[in-house]
Amino acid sequence: MANIPRTEKPVFKTDLHPQRSLTRRGARRLVLCVGGVTTSLGVLFWSMGAWPIAGFMGIDVALLSFAFHLNFQSARRGEMIELRRSVLRLTRISARGVREEFDFQTYWVQVVMTPQNATRSILVLRSHGRDMEIAPFLGEDAKQELANTLREKLLICRGGMAV
Repeated sequence: MANIPRTEKPVFKTDLHPQRSLTRRGARRLVLCVGGVTTSLGVLFWSMGAWPIAGFMGIDVALLSFAFHLNFQSARRGEMIELRRSVLRLTRISARGVREEFDFQTYWVQVVMTPQNATRSILVLRSHGRDMEIAPFLGEDAKQELANTLREKLLICRGGMAV
């Protein structure tokens, strides 16, 4: 890991996180609403003598809340990209909070968009025969915008003119 002087200001810095359209509060409300509906239906089936159905309806609510738990746990992951004159630093934080840092020399690093299929492409930092995928959780438009911005800022760091 390269030592980056603290006095050197970054040319470009961004924090990337997965997009979640539903908040924790909204997810709780949804699970409570679904739980209320299934409880009332479960009581109805119980009164009709079909008591096993009530148990299965409870399992559905438990699975739904577990799915939301996993969804919000995966939303904690993220990436920070910090570009300085001589170093591009990629910091990854996993869903469990494990932090990894990768440094690339700005002169050698390439930003490459590789199409995987008709709807998905991957954004890669390439340097010295090593490929590192970045921002896999972003949409296609956001990846393209990030790739263009990184290419432009890398050109500035290399002493070139931005187009």
